[in-house]
Amino acid sequence: MSPTPSTRPGPAPPPRLLVENATCVACGCLCDDIALGVEQGRIVEARHACAIGRRWFLADHGPGDAPPAAIEGRPVEPAEAVARAAEILRAARAPVVLGLTATTTEAVGQALALADRIGAVVDPGAAEAANARLLAFQRVGRVSATLGEVKNRADVVVFWGVDPVATHPRHLERYSVEPIGRFVSGRRLVIVADAERTATVDRADLFIQVAPEARFETLWALRALVRGVALDPARTRRATGLDIETLTNLADHLKSARYGAFFHGEEAGGQADVEAALSLVRDLNRFTRFVILPMGAAGNAAGAEAILTWQSGFPASVSWERGFPTSLPGETSVEARLARGEADAALIVGDPDATGLSEAARLHLSELPRIAIGPRATGRDRGAAVALVSATYSIDAPGTVMRVDGVTLPLRPPLAATVPTDREWLRAILDRILLED
Repeated sequence: MSPTPSTRPGPAPPPRLLVENATCVACGCLCDDIALGVEQGRIVEARHACAIGRRWFLADHGPGDAPPAAIEGRPVEPAEAVARAAEILRAARAPVVLGLTATTTEAVGQALALADRIGAVVDPGAAEAANARLLAFQRVGRVSATLGEVKNRADVVVFWGVDPVATHPRHLERYSVEPIGRFVSGRRLVIVADAERTATVDRADLFIQVAPEARFETLWALRALVRGVALDPARTRRATGLDIETLTNLADHLKSARYGAFFHGEEAGGQADVEAALSLVRDLNRFTRFVILPMGAAGNAAGAEAILTWQSGFPASVSWERGFPTSLPGETSVEARLARGEADAALIVGDPDATGLSEAARLHLSELPRIAIGPRATGRDRGAAVALVSATYSIDAPGTVMRVDGVTLPLRPPLAATVPTDREWLRAILDRILLED
């Protein structure tokens, strides 16, 4: 007897596609061991990813009903939008380029080629917040390493003012504490210094409570103790809030490491605080091997800074106004130009909410003719003069990103792009400008 219509088997569902060794850009770990399951054009599984990574991969990154290109909120053909963007940038006398951290290294390079042509000022992401780290690095240098070296060699790990269990959930698992290293066996000594108890403290062997306003004094006292300088206990306690025995014990732990790793965040304090941390690690290398690394921001901030340095010699606040690159942080920065009302056009590549601008700078930016390029740009920035929807890096746009230790990682997007990448939009705008010149 033949089956009834209600029981007749339907067509077999398409098999699940598995994309292995994908790179997650949701936090600064940039984990590159993610296995993504894809069904019917959607990511339905993200093996090995933490909660932050799963939210990133499983979110709906499609453009939805938003048009791929718009002028003043009005849907237009892509060619018309590209022509209008080229017209705005070509006529600008003081354009700025910002964003750049939520995209690929290749797209950043294309944005810089465009910035060079139009004489723009460029800053990647929250450049003002990164200036303390960058300027301190330029002044005193940095003893650094790859995270792979830390994984294989570090027996003492310091987390200074950071809570990686909350912000970089797989950092301890992949790089710093839990992995079995080639030259490390057994338990690593984990030290946390922070203003209050955090989730990471529960995984630590030693917790030192350091007030944010006493970070510099504490680091400087540790430098003295590491170098064998005698300190007055009363003065030290007044300056740091810590007794001399606690600081001496900490200094002894640092000096006794066979290989130490010191991790700090972007919000490590002012330039003096970062310089003190860099100098402490440099001093420790008189006795042992010690390295220092920032935890790293989500996305490709390290890649944007690296590309800027490769192309201009400067990691941030780069101006091509004179026909060649110059940099004077606080003067040739996007924040300063916008806050003083000097910019007359803006090109935003990626998420404008990640730029870390002041209220005055945001206000002026909102009044400028803006070209916004990014996923769902036409729906997100309806006030933009031109909005161009691009594919999402690591989801449906290929390329590379850079980890905080300088290691370049390939993206393996599991989905096929239905709109151009931001790199393709930028190339189209530059080609149009070159054609009109």
